[in-house]
Amino acid sequence: MLEPLLDSPVKEKILLFLLANPDSYPRDIARNFAINFTTVLYQLRKMEAAGVLYSQLRGKVRLYGLNPRYPFRRELEALLRKAFDFLSQADKDKYYIRRRRPRMQGKPS
Repeated sequence: MLEPLLDSPVKEKILLFLLANPDSYPRDIARNFAINFTTVLYQLRKMEAAGVLYSQLRGKVRLYGLNPRYPFRRELEALLRKAFDFLSQADKDKYYIRRRRPRMQGKPS
């Protein structure tokens, strides 16, 4: 949906993923979309160099997120939220909404 503006479907997926899951790491993004890790890392570094994203080390893991100091952050987030709203619920659940803790035992699925 945002591919014509962002010039890359991978960039679109990364930005939407980071909107839904702040402070994510590249391997998680690559695994989630079945995209080559090197491609994801290249796009993350490119957007970080442009100031759109930031990264920080947490232990041995480098996490990425939307840069709070990016001048157009509000506008970018509004555009991403609007694009996110147009995704089907199945796509949101499958690709973007990540379960952070295990399901409680005995709870029906």
